[in-house]
Amino acid sequence: MEKPDRKVMRAAKILAAAETILREGEGDLEMSQVAEKAGVSVGLAYHYFGSKSGMLGAIIDAFYDRYNAVVNRYIDPDINWGVREKDRLMAAVEFLYNDPMAPVILGKMAHTNQVAAVETARHEEMIEMATRNIGSGIKRGDIGQHIDPAIAGAAITGAMRSGIIHAMGMKPRPDPAILTHQIWGLIAGALDIER
Repeated sequence: MEKPDRKVMRAAKILAAAETILREGEGDLEMSQVAEKAGVSVGLAYHYFGSKSGMLGAIIDAFYDRYNAVVNRYIDPDINWGVREKDRLMAAVEFLYNDPMAPVILGKMAHTNQVAAVETARHEEMIEMATRNIGSGIKRGDIGQHIDPAIAGAAITGAMRSGIIHAMGMKPRPDPAILTHQIWGLIAGALDIER
């Protein structure tokens, strides 16, 4: 029986090959290409991921897990809500600018069924988190009671996502600090707080 560490390493090698193909191509791949690039049999690639959709799902989930680890990292709750959240926004922009799979998943593959399904679920999670976060800012008194956290959470999440994706496709890309400042202006306006 194969050791678990070896299985994990093989699966990682296959996923790395798939990510390379996706980055270098048009956002599509075939299992035979992946197997060849990883130096394994096609059967082994299917064994680990079940199908091409399973492999793409693993890549997309891993990307969003990395993203969530960055944007949901612990930040001292005693810091002013606006200062804390502007820092979180900057971390999100920097992650998306620097993660090699971001342009593939949010660009080349954005309209595929695999990405759309995961994106819908993850986007709903992000709206829920934003809603709770804004609610916490209201309770702390950093955001006014007149703000509806659910509406603001949905609006801010959508605007952030669209703005960052658009900026990532620009040549040259806007400076991350400038982009963060501009998106933060939208967020501050939506929440009726100081910029």
